[in-house]
Amino acid sequence: MNLPTFTPNTMACHQQHSMTHCLIHQTMGMLAPYTLQRSISTYFMQGLELSRHKEVQTVHTAAVNDVDVDLSENRYLLSGASDGTIAIHDLEELIKYDHNNRMLDTRVFKLVHSVSPGTTDAHTRSVETVLWYALDTGIFTSSGTDRCLKVWDTNTLKVVEEYSFSTIIHSHHMSSVSTSHNLIAAGTDSPFVRLVDTRIGCFTGILKGHKEGGVRAVCWSPKDEFLLATGGIDNFAMLWDVRSAKGCLKKLQDKGKKKSGYKRDTTHDGSVNGLKFTADGYYLATIGTDQRFFMWDINTGKKLTSHYPPLSHIKKRSVKFCLTKSGRDNFAYIPTGASITTFNISSDSREKHLYGHYNSVNCCFYHECGNQLITGGNDRKILVWTRKGDKEYEDFMCDRRVELIKKNATEEIVTMPESLAQTLDTWSDDEQD
Repeated sequence: MNLPTFTPNTMACHQQHSMTHCLIHQTMGMLAPYTLQRSISTYFMQGLELSRHKEVQTVHTAAVNDVDVDLSENRYLLSGASDGTIAIHDLEELIKYDHNNRMLDTRVFKLVHSVSPGTTDAHTRSVETVLWYALDTGIFTSSGTDRCLKVWDTNTLKVVEEYSFSTIIHSHHMSSVSTSHNLIAAGTDSPFVRLVDTRIGCFTGILKGHKEGGVRAVCWSPKDEFLLATGGIDNFAMLWDVRSAKGCLKKLQDKGKKKSGYKRDTTHDGSVNGLKFTADGYYLATIGTDQRFFMWDINTGKKLTSHYPPLSHIKKRSVKFCLTKSGRDNFAYIPTGASITTFNISSDSREKHLYGHYNSVNCCFYHECGNQLITGGNDRKILVWTRKGDKEYEDFMCDRRVELIKKNATEEIVTMPESLAQTLDTWSDDEQD
């Protein structure tokens, strides 16, 4: 995790007119293009509000449990709901007109494909996790409470492979950097982590280390293709090298005081329900039912001393939160009840709450290319969050309308009939005096 370094050049980016200062300094050669890019990303991450002009075309009729945007094109939004529905939206193709051919004020992301409940290959119960294949939008995966993990052909919306588990699947994940394996790790109500190899189409391994209950969260490292992190209801987060069957590499242990009856060396004082690596792969973020957020150094296994804000409404199910990766300062976005809690993970900072859903929020995904946060919840909505709710776009459209009105007014005067022009009062102020 890159902690912020303040220099005379980057310090200006924190002032009132930060973007203006950054652009001026970059033009003068005082600011590297990469630093400017990171500053602009941070600019959009700060001050997120519910967008006034961006919507996702409605398709789900039940709670939205997970969303994901593909890594290859950064264009297609994948979502799964508790009624078994799966949908794909295009974040670059917009609906501009309604069914009456009237232009819309909002930009609606178009629905491309959907899998409805009851159709062939559809999940029979709730979809808990949806995930794009890292290298190609032609494949995506899904899993849920019907105990099935499905691999889909995007073009035909047909299941090409299906794996049946003996218990509910809470989460699954594939490595985004792997070149030597296509393993899918799955966390279920069993204390064992199951590995599926999609190349040969079968289960290939079991990771035994969690002592009781189920595994709520799994996450592959974005740096090491063989490093896997898991979190269970035994209050532990563990690191694994999947090439070794001898046990976990490391248990993350917090030596702090615990209120529960568990030992003092557990990761959290409650189930570990959320895991996410930072973009550089050096740190791991964990969330537990003790309503705490921790950051861990992967190499040392020690918890960072930074004090992060307490959370609320962290339930027993898997927590689908996200960390940003392209900013000078990076942020966490975490579903907490009917709001999204966000704070700076690069330094100690106060939290902010984003309100917009009418019911519990279930998932968050920060779309780096679009500089927007996408969330889904029990209100069946997928919402888009942008800087100041697209106020800059609103101001731009307002200015444009004013310019068009002025232009049309000028054209009307220029093309005014001569008979009408002769009737206008042409007296000047000087002549009136």
